[in-house]
Amino acid sequence: MQENENGKPTLTYNVRAITSPEVKGYWLRLLTEAARAYNACVKYVKENSVKLNAVAVHHACYDWLRSDFPMLSSQMVIRVCRDACGALRSIKSNKKQGKAKDAEKHNLSMRLDARLYARLNVEGLDVTGGTKGKRDHFSFNAYPKLREMFDSYKPCDPLIFVRGGELWLSIPFEIPVAEQSGDKAVGIDLGMRRLFVTSDGTAFVDKDYLRKRRQVRYLKRQLQSKGTKSAKRRLKKKARKEARMCKDMCYRAVKQLLTTTDAPVLVMEDLQNIKQNTSRQKRKPKKQEQPAGAANEKGKKRTKHNNAFSQVPIRMFRDLLAYKAQLVGRRVETVDPANTSKTDSRTGRMDGTRTGCRYLCADGKVLDADWNAAANIALRSSRPVSNLTPVDGGLRFLSGRSSVNRAYRRNCCALHN
Repeated sequence: MQENENGKPTLTYNVRAITSPEVKGYWLRLLTEAARAYNACVKYVKENSVKLNAVAVHHACYDWLRSDFPMLSSQMVIRVCRDACGALRSIKSNKKQGKAKDAEKHNLSMRLDARLYARLNVEGLDVTGGTKGKRDHFSFNAYPKLREMFDSYKPCDPLIFVRGGELWLSIPFEIPVAEQSGDKAVGIDLGMRRLFVTSDGTAFVDKDYLRKRRQVRYLKRQLQSKGTKSAKRRLKKKARKEARMCKDMCYRAVKQLLTTTDAPVLVMEDLQNIKQNTSRQKRKPKKQEQPAGAANEKGKKRTKHNNAFSQVPIRMFRDLLAYKAQLVGRRVETVDPANTSKTDSRTGRMDGTRTGCRYLCADGKVLDADWNAAANIALRSSRPVSNLTPVDGGLRFLSGRSSVNRAYRRNCCALHN
C-alpha cells in the first residue's frame, strides 16, 4: 500500500500488458530513451545547481531534452523533468550527501498521466504511441481480483515498466478513507522483545518469530565467515527470508493492534534518530572537569545495543500502521521519546528506577516498564487518554500466530492508582 500524489492511500495491482510485437518493441525502445533522458536531466541539474522546483527544472531542461531525445513527446519530456526534480528533492530532504548517480534510473519505467493514456478499465487502456493521432491499445487478463478492484475502487495513473523483457502495468486504486470518530488517544511503546505495548495494557510478543529470526541470523553469521561464492549466494537467500519474516510479523502485529484497540488516535514515539542518539552511553563528568567540557565528550559505544535494536523493524511497523489506520478511520501521531522509560506515569517525576521489565516507583509500587512508558507516551499527547489501567493488574499478551487473542495474567504490573 502506498500514497498517490494527493496523499490518499492506494492499493496497487500488477498485471502483464498484452499487445502486438510491433507495439511492444516500440515501447521497449521508448522506455530506454526515457531512462537516458531522465539520467541526463539529473546530471544536468546537479552540475548546474538548478533550483529544485518544477518550473526551474522545466525551463532549464525542456528545450535541449526535446532536441536530444526526439523520440519522446512533449508530455513525456515534462514527466521526465518532474520525476528527476522529485528524486533530487527526496535525496536533499533525506539529508543524503550523494552525487547525481544516486538518483539515476536503472529500471525501465514511466508513470503515465491523463495526457498519455485514456479509457482505463478492466478490458485494458489506450496509450499514446508512435503514430500521431493514434493510441496503442494494451489489454490484460482480467483476473477475478482485478475485476473486484475495478468494481470497488477508483483507478489512478498507472505505471508502465519492464520485467523480464515483458511490459507490465502497475495500476493503483484509490482507497476511500473512513472518517475519524472521537479523539481519545492510546500510547504505544515499541521494544526489542515485545514489539509493542499499549497504555491499555495490551502487548504483542511473537516467540515463534523471535526463535526463527535467531536461527536465520545464526546461519547468516556462519555464511559470512565462509566467504565463498556459494556462501554469498545462500547469504542473500537468507537475507530475503529474514525480510519476509519481518514483513509478515509486522502485518500480523498491525492487524492485532487495530483489532484490539478502540482508540481513534494512536500515539507513538518519534524514533527517527533514536539509534544515533543512544549509540553511546552518557559520560559522567569528573569533579575537576567543567560540565560544559564534559558534556561534549563521547561515552562508551553501545555496540551490542545497536546490533539488537537494528533487528527490530520499527520503521516498517510504523508505516504499515499509518496506512492501515487510515482505512478504519484512525490516525497515528508521534511525540518526543525523551525519558518516557524513566518517568513515573502516575506522578510525572523521574524518581523511579527501571530494572529490566519492571519499573520500581519511589513509593514502592511496581509497574511494568513497557506499560509505564506507553502511559507516558499517551499522556504527552494533547488528547484525552483512552485508558491507563491494565486489565486485572497485568498485561494482556496477544498471540503471534493465532487469530484469537490469548490473555495471560502477569503480577509485575500493579494497578494504576
